[in-house]
Amino acid sequence: KLSARNFSRIFKSDALLISSITRTSLQSMELADLYRSKNPDGIVIAGGPDPTFRVADWLEHVDIVVRGEGEITIRELMEELTKERQDLRTIDGISFKENGVIVETKDRKLMTPEQLSAVPHPYYDDVIKKKVASMVVESSRGCPNNCDFCSVTRLYGRAYRQKSKEYVTTELEEIEKIGSYSFFTDDNIAANQNETIGLLNEIRKCSTKKNKIAQITIAAAFNENLLKALKRAGFLYLCVGIESIVDKTLEFFGKPYRADRIKEAIRIYRKHGFWIHGMMIIGGDGDTKETIEETQEWIGKNLDSVQLFTPIPIPGTRFYDRMEQEGRILTKNWYLYDGQHVVIRPKNFTPYWLQKKIYRMYKEFYSLKNGFLRNFGSRKMGRSMLFSFYANFMAKEFFKNPQLDAHLEFLRSVG
Repeated sequence: KLSARNFSRIFKSDALLISSITRTSLQSMELADLYRSKNPDGIVIAGGPDPTFRVADWLEHVDIVVRGEGEITIRELMEELTKERQDLRTIDGISFKENGVIVETKDRKLMTPEQLSAVPHPYYDDVIKKKVASMVVESSRGCPNNCDFCSVTRLYGRAYRQKSKEYVTTELEEIEKIGSYSFFTDDNIAANQNETIGLLNEIRKCSTKKNKIAQITIAAAFNENLLKALKRAGFLYLCVGIESIVDKTLEFFGKPYRADRIKEAIRIYRKHGFWIHGMMIIGGDGDTKETIEETQEWIGKNLDSVQLFTPIPIPGTRFYDRMEQEGRILTKNWYLYDGQHVVIRPKNFTPYWLQKKIYRMYKEFYSLKNGFLRNFGSRKMGRSMLFSFYANFMAKEFFKNPQLDAHLEFLRSVG
């Protein structure tokens, strides 16, 4: 949360740089408007996924949009803005208005692995160092998959680019004493399995001892050497983009896997002792009330923790274009696009039913009783009960949210 001191520094600055996802776009635009009112001579620049894919909307609130990867672009842009005579058209990967007309320069090429490895490691001030529980690390960008609902390939491309091993291990050593664990933000840490094994072997050698969390696909489960390398490097928690165990729904979302393959991968991961955090999308066109019941039963028996997402049409994705074309988007109140609110009209049930069902699934999975039964007698039991207690508490707080009640009433009215 920004303090009065933070705001004072922001309003006095020559430029305000904002990075935003769709979920935070309205708050970010409000901040941009407030900055402009306090500092009319300042420059507002926005970047990140949402500005990249909604340029026109953002240019109503900011001066310049940086599209796609911004590290090189923002450096060149700031250098240009310091010149007495500026020519923004020379900067690749930006959009701005000129005489009321939007100008888009040519797209910037994706950064090379060498360029990614030359970006300075993040700076953390004393406040962050004291309060943060998890540190984030990025070892790669891009994903060879191309799921309909995901904007990663539009933003970072399908070319998988890994940073140097030295870059990653040095960063891990720098943040070793900050937070309790390290979360790797790579959308698929093992897209190049042989290279990932090499990185994991180097991580094992460095002085970091913290547990690590990675996002990974089911493909990695079938590489025994990779699984061993993950364990040795301290990756005990894996976040797996399962999405569904219904073949028709997997096809609907453009997932490159079959349900039986997914189930086998999860079985292998758990057999090797990994904590599996499953990420599921409930309510695709292949889902029925019956398949959702089957999915709930499978989740309860096979996952250690779970996130249940509603189908979210994020701007910039093929899924957004399809839902827009079919007239199924119920609201463009972007603050609801967090994966926890139903914002499209499902095919086989009402929006209201789907929203209530997902909440019930959360409550049942994270009940203390089910947390106990799920891991009774296993080595994971202590962690499972602690996680269930925390998730149960957070769920109760979430369900008290007035925004949730208002959204349920909205869904009831359109159902």
